[in-house]
Amino acid sequence: MDSQKTVIVKAGMLIRKPVNEVFEAMVNPEITSKFWFTRSSGRVEAGKSIEWEWGQFGLKDTVNILEVKPNKLITLNWRLEDLTTTVEIHFEPKSDTATFVKVFEKGFLNTPPAEDKNLEKKINLMLGQNGGWNLVLANMKAWLEYKIDLNLIADHSPQ
Repeated sequence: MDSQKTVIVKAGMLIRKPVNEVFEAMVNPEITSKFWFTRSSGRVEAGKSIEWEWGQFGLKDTVNILEVKPNKLITLNWRLEDLTTTVEIHFEPKSDTATFVKVFEKGFLNTPPAEDKNLEKKINLMLGQNGGWNLVLANMKAWLEYKIDLNLIADHSPQ
């Protein structure tokens, strides 16, 4: 079994805005910081390494942008504890005024589960990422559709 390909965190959300607006919200840190991270060192562009900061948690991460296809796809990798995972964010227009955003994250398991001494830890990371991506997409939807900051990122784990 190739665990890298079969174990994937998935999330999705319909956002009632045109694909170009939804895509721009994920690549432009002035917008993304309204619903996800608090600061970015730059715009999402292929081949760049940028730093994202979640000030509410005192966390920073370097994100490597692997691929950007305007209005279609963003592929990146980042560190989750001692793992490097790959994230694909797909943008699928459903009409002129609605976009379905799909997120896939893989790279959690690189050995067969029966042989993985850190399986429980990795499962917990996957569950956390699944919940996290759903919060990001829900917060993004609220911001783009209604300009409401639901504070879902900060409020899911208050200090």
